[in-house]
Amino acid sequence: MNIFLAIPFGAAFDDISFLIRETSAGLGHNIITANELYSTGTIIEQVQDQIKNVDLVIADISGHNPNVMYELGYAQSSGIPILPLAQRGDNIPFDIAAVRVIIYDRERLQQTLITPIRNFLSHKDFGDFFLKESAKFEKAKEKIKSVFVSYSHADSQYLNRLKVHLRPFEKRGLIDLWEDTKIKAGEKWKERIEKALDKCSIAILLISADFLASDFIIDNELPPLLKLAEEHGKIILPVIVKPCRFTRDPNLSIFQAINDPKKPLSKLDENGREEIYVEIADYIEDSIKS
Repeated sequence: MNIFLAIPFGAAFDDISFLIRETSAGLGHNIITANELYSTGTIIEQVQDQIKNVDLVIADISGHNPNVMYELGYAQSSGIPILPLAQRGDNIPFDIAAVRVIIYDRERLQQTLITPIRNFLSHKDFGDFFLKESAKFEKAKEKIKSVFVSYSHADSQYLNRLKVHLRPFEKRGLIDLWEDTKIKAGEKWKERIEKALDKCSIAILLISADFLASDFIIDNELPPLLKLAEEHGKIILPVIVKPCRFTRDPNLSIFQAINDPKKPLSKLDENGREEIYVEIADYIEDSIKS
């Protein structure tokens, strides 16, 4: 079997690369990595050609290396079987949370890395096994709720605390939480936001005077959200974070806020704010189950 190994280059991963190669070769499999490609064309074209012609992609996603994540994503989109690996303690991206991931411990590589890889590669019905895993993954992906958070950067503290309460859902692969800090430098931000808006099932609005005064939010984020809510039934969940004219806004006041507009988060003590975040998390959980 031909295997493409997607792994960060450098001394920090040399031992992991060596062990994977040694284990695979011992079972009669051939391993190749991106730095071993010497054919004509750009490196991206070479990587794509190589991935399309292998039987499996093993990807170490520790640290979410951009090259590794690209190679893994290309393999997924091309229908190539994948086997992700990650060091213990690393976060697993939501879009592969439903896939079998080998979590290894550098203090116990024999038990946590070598043995699981050997067992996986020794599976007699590898093709059937992959099809079953792919079916499970696709089924799980359908259940993932995309949650879009619209907020003013002046209210980032409320976003950060909300993310803490919703993090367990992300770790379990139940939601994809999207806010603008996920836009990377150099990306076409408007396209990313438009895609996230179109994809979302639930939109959480952290409303304040700064939110209502933001030209970007009012002109770019709210119109498509309101249209999607009206035409496709997408859920709009306002959270009043500071005193503002929410109840007098003709477009927003038609949606039921999670908290009393007269008691915004800024007026509550820490326990009171935490209770509201718990209510939001409960609402999201109920939505996931429905």
